[in-house]
Amino acid sequence: MYLERLRTGDLPLPGRCVAVMAVGTIEAHGRHLALGTDNIIPAHIIARLEETHGSDIVVCPPVSYGHTYFLEDWPGSLNVPSATLEAYLLAVCEGLVHMGITRFLFVNGHGGNTRTVQEVCERLSYLGATSVCFSWWEDLADDIAALAPAAGHAGEDETSLVLAAGDGLADMSAATAGPDWPGPSHPLSLDSRKRWFPDAMTGDARQATAQKGNEIYALIHRHTVALLAALRGG
Repeated sequence: MYLERLRTGDLPLPGRCVAVMAVGTIEAHGRHLALGTDNIIPAHIIARLEETHGSDIVVCPPVSYGHTYFLEDWPGSLNVPSATLEAYLLAVCEGLVHMGITRFLFVNGHGGNTRTVQEVCERLSYLGATSVCFSWWEDLADDIAALAPAAGHAGEDETSLVLAAGDGLADMSAATAGPDWPGPSHPLSLDSRKRWFPDAMTGDARQATAQKGNEIYALIHRHTVALLAALRGG
């Protein structure tokens, strides 16, 4: 069920109902993917979960703008400071706790949000809530690499997922390959950000297919179902 479609009379929700919320951003994804890729993929993940477990979850409206530091200089990227994002997300979740929801599954679509969402999970624990931040590309990295070895930001994995989601939001005629992610130990500066991502991407998008995307979505779905069971059982 979807929160924004409920009426006041539908509340309170069942005690073990899990709030599921996408947290993404608007950001450059190479020259071939839509700016909203980090929103499109979580929305598709959650839609699949709602189809199979709709009575166990309440799908909350997404948080579609995030902390987009590394690629903020690329046209179309919008950066929300971490502190602002945390305060907003926490305020929304505090309202949901007041509504009686004590279980949260955050489907994170953007690496820049990860630390912030994890901090919100910690803060929610003090309110008696149980929550988890699921970052699909990170939590399932080994399994995804077996399906899409040229993964990366706008790489084989993300591009495959956008292709599988449909709507023609991946222009494969513009797909290219980018450098490897430099890692956290490299010196960070404004100039280094531009050097690291000359085409706003990493990995190799040319290897992407919709079939690979569907296989990754199936993998993700099995994992989100397991996370849902753990949250409802806790």
